[in-house]
Amino acid sequence: MDTKTEVTTNNPGTASLMQSEGPLVALLALCVVGTVFFPTFLTPLNLANILRQVSLTGIVSIGMAFVILSGGIDLSVGSIAALAAVLAANLSGEYPFLAVLIPILAGIGMGALNGLLITRMKIPPFIATLAMMLGATGLAFLLSDGESAPSDTSGWFSQVTNSDILGVPCIGVIFVLALGVAIIVAKHTPFGRSVYAIGGNEEAARMMGLHVNRDKMLAYMLSGGCAATAGVLYAARYTAVSPGDFAGWELTAIAAVVISGTSLTGGIGKMAHVLYGVLILGTIPNLINKQGTLDSHDANVITGIVLLAVILLQSRIANQEEHSLGDMA
Repeated sequence: MDTKTEVTTNNPGTASLMQSEGPLVALLALCVVGTVFFPTFLTPLNLANILRQVSLTGIVSIGMAFVILSGGIDLSVGSIAALAAVLAANLSGEYPFLAVLIPILAGIGMGALNGLLITRMKIPPFIATLAMMLGATGLAFLLSDGESAPSDTSGWFSQVTNSDILGVPCIGVIFVLALGVAIIVAKHTPFGRSVYAIGGNEEAARMMGLHVNRDKMLAYMLSGGCAATAGVLYAARYTAVSPGDFAGWELTAIAAVVISGTSLTGGIGKMAHVLYGVLILGTIPNLINKQGTLDSHDANVITGIVLLAVILLQSRIANQEEHSLGDMA
């Protein structure tokens, strides 16, 4: 594990503690505000609605977290989700099994291509995934003829994704289970530890004998697979799918991961805290809708302010740790 992660994990100062537990504090503060001003906020129906609304972008955020922890970025996840949704919609009528399998495999394949461009051709992640974003978006519009693609929601998969278990949306259960698997992978597997090491110091990770290129590619494959899974679930939920429905998903996923306390420079963050970031981004518009006099643009402004505050806090923490290490030297 690299020095950055050790400082954050083993010697948490006040600032590091704020970064680690700040997302939970912010989420609890939003819940307190919602409870005080809106009596219906803590009702099971409203909480289930929040979970339902954030589950798909939450799945995308899981894959994005692995990429950002490795020191990368993935701008293509929204377009991959759109393409997967269109593929799933087109196949849902006659080939329900393939409507799930092919889009997810396509997403993993596009993630692998991102990884190849970044690790083998040394193209910066921003440029490589931007190119993939444009390509996947164009292909999605071509396959849908620029219109909404009808989706067959009469099958068993659609019935599962649109149903509840004891009042909890099944799609939310899928998200939580996926996050649970991601937490285990990040904390208890060589791949997860390698992702942290690569994000902390890629050259040091190479000197340690880690398979840097392989694990970076796996991170992008995970990101593509998660995005495609979210697209398939979207197609299963709705009777029509338009590529434009996924505009901004990549920014939402990045914001959720950063708000969760994950450093944009990589190597620092907790996969479990992705849940906090996702719920914060879902709670803000929920409260604004209940307020009644504000609209979605106000939610974007508030989210932007929260994101900026988190990034400024991360920058301050990084500077403090550099000074601390300098003093120790």
